[in-house]
Amino acid sequence: MSPTATSVLLVAHLLTLATMMGLVLAAAIGDIKTYRIPNAVSFALLALYPFFALTAPYPVAPLESLGVMAATLALGFALFSMRLAGGGDVKLLTALTLYAGPALVMDLVLVIAVAGGAIAIVMLSERTRFVLASAFDQVGSRTLRDAFLADVIPYGVAIAAGAVFLALRLAALTVDGTP
Repeated sequence: MSPTATSVLLVAHLLTLATMMGLVLAAAIGDIKTYRIPNAVSFALLALYPFFALTAPYPVAPLESLGVMAATLALGFALFSMRLAGGGDVKLLTALTLYAGPALVMDLVLVIAVAGGAIAIVMLSERTRFVLASAFDQVGSRTLRDAFLADVIPYGVAIAAGAVFLALRLAALTVDGTP
């Protein structure tokens, strides 16, 4: 492949990663505002995956990634049916595990768990929640104020933290060219 074609594929791959990250950040913002993650975001991530796989300068294992995604969906469905996870959260995480594949799925889950734990700790402290809510109210952000006053955790934010980690890790692989 010519150097120009290789450069075009690298740029296309980085744009795909940026688009993935943008979609997940949009989902997190929506989760903060409405405690809902639109299905369109998860479907867009799934539709974007072939471009990710075709432009990747490193080995991608699509069949193994589909297996990881299927296992995540099955586990997520079980958690959803027990009311331990939201449907939008499950769908968003499931779509992201496709990108992580077997090589990075545990790293993704670990970052999401740590971010979710940190959010939960903040939300458990009423004093911290009220201080943060007051601060956001003072700067005119009623949406964030209301998020801190609510009794639910917008877990899409933790999933977005994992997605940012994943996108940066994949971008580093893109630049290095090695898995």
